[in-house]
Amino acid sequence: MIYQFPVAHEDELLVSLLARFVSRQGIKDDKVALKALFGSGNVTPSALLQGHLESLLERVGHVWPIEAEDILERHSILPIFKPFIEPVRYSAIQASLITDAKSYSMLTAGVNASSLVYPNYYRYCPMCVYEDFQKQAYSYWRRHFQLSGVQVCSRHGCYLIDSDFKLKPSRRHAFIDASQLDPAGKVSTVVVCQSLALRRLARDVDELLNGGFAYVSPSQWTDFYDLRLRDLGLKTSKNAPHEEILNLVEGYWGVPFLGSVGLSLPRNESISWLQTFFRKQRKHFSYLHHLICLHSIFPTCNLKDVFEQVTSFTPKSSAHLGIKPSTAHINALEYRSCWNQLCSQFASLKEIRSHKEGCRVFSWLYRNDQLWLMHNLPPPIKRNVGRVVDWRQRDIELVKQLIRIRNASDENYTLPRKTRTWFIDQTNIRWGIGRHLGKLPLCREFFIRYTESVTEYQLRRVLVTILDAVFKDEPLPRSYEIERIAGLNARRCKGLVREVVRSDYRNLPCLQIPAKRCRANSD
Repeated sequence: MIYQFPVAHEDELLVSLLARFVSRQGIKDDKVALKALFGSGNVTPSALLQGHLESLLERVGHVWPIEAEDILERHSILPIFKPFIEPVRYSAIQASLITDAKSYSMLTAGVNASSLVYPNYYRYCPMCVYEDFQKQAYSYWRRHFQLSGVQVCSRHGCYLIDSDFKLKPSRRHAFIDASQLDPAGKVSTVVVCQSLALRRLARDVDELLNGGFAYVSPSQWTDFYDLRLRDLGLKTSKNAPHEEILNLVEGYWGVPFLGSVGLSLPRNESISWLQTFFRKQRKHFSYLHHLICLHSIFPTCNLKDVFEQVTSFTPKSSAHLGIKPSTAHINALEYRSCWNQLCSQFASLKEIRSHKEGCRVFSWLYRNDQLWLMHNLPPPIKRNVGRVVDWRQRDIELVKQLIRIRNASDENYTLPRKTRTWFIDQTNIRWGIGRHLGKLPLCREFFIRYTESVTEYQLRRVLVTILDAVFKDEPLPRSYEIERIAGLNARRCKGLVREVVRSDYRNLPCLQIPAKRCRANSD
């Protein structure tokens, strides 16, 4: 049971809090840390949207009294999507992060498919880190620093710095503590941002994270932008002046910044995201799309005033947006009938999908009538029906082969270490002997008796070194020469091997080399 847990800071990522716990407990093994926090070593830490909150609270809820929903609202980037995605989808993301199911939250929230460029490394403000170490002797990762478009600390006004730690490290199960940062070496290189646009953008992103703004539908955003453009005199007819709007956006933000966040506006393209944005919106845009357009075209707007005004518009149904209702239920009977005919003609799903008509019907049903399709798939082909393996006979034949391999390699002292894997590789059998050793008792006994331990392998290498000198009529090497030639060192060479290496072989009669003239006379 966990008896102590760190106190969560405002705006701290959950993965940062867990990393501080692991660091304070002195846990070096990633799997041990995961089992202590989640009860399973298969959980992968996520920098931005950490899941499996139910399992976490089962182990730390008695020392950290908080609800799972509050963790997502205070210690993840999920609230930044709340005003821009449907409440049903937002609730589904919450549920997937809270339960122990495999989470696709990054995909469902639109992060993976978005054109926005998120940072690859944890970012931090050097002044914030310096103050953290001065006040509490440690630091933590702040969530709004890791969002696309945020390049400045909203509190100190200085540029953020990329750390040496990736948001997706090569060690997938590792927790990265922000206290590993060096505050003293970075404060001297602080660069204050002179751009008011970047500082305002950072403040508004922070406000979106913590403001609790309500959901706004695409039709409400369409009405809002249409009204504001008419108030400014930028729009008098049905269509928006896209060229003029493009010049305003690029003039305010600059081409390099728009490219760095993934919202570049190439003029050689027929339709850009900006043109789609100021037409009748039929899909959701991200927080950064809206903030970039609001700041550049309506520079005096306030975020709270914007949401008060946009929520005052009545959301329109799909019929008002010109979206036709789905006709899947009308065509379902026809496609089901076609599918039943295909199942009677072909024996397997692979054969159906290899046919052009079968591929078309399968694709339609998978998209529109998936539940019925899953219950009406052709039965899988069982390729091993009636196959019975005589494991006793296989065990006898295999152990005979292993004995032949051992006898053939018994006098070859230059071979690599004869482990179980080495013996199995010599058999050239691909069906996996190691996975079936429970059914192969003779083979298992062979491996127990004849595989080499590390000590035996080291002794063999020492023997090869000594015999090589004897056969070449050379003086016996000294102990340090034996270690060097055999590839041993003080850490590897221990116990019996060390005693053998340190022995004085010159006094052994069997290893004393006679003079060359004596050997010539004997010949």
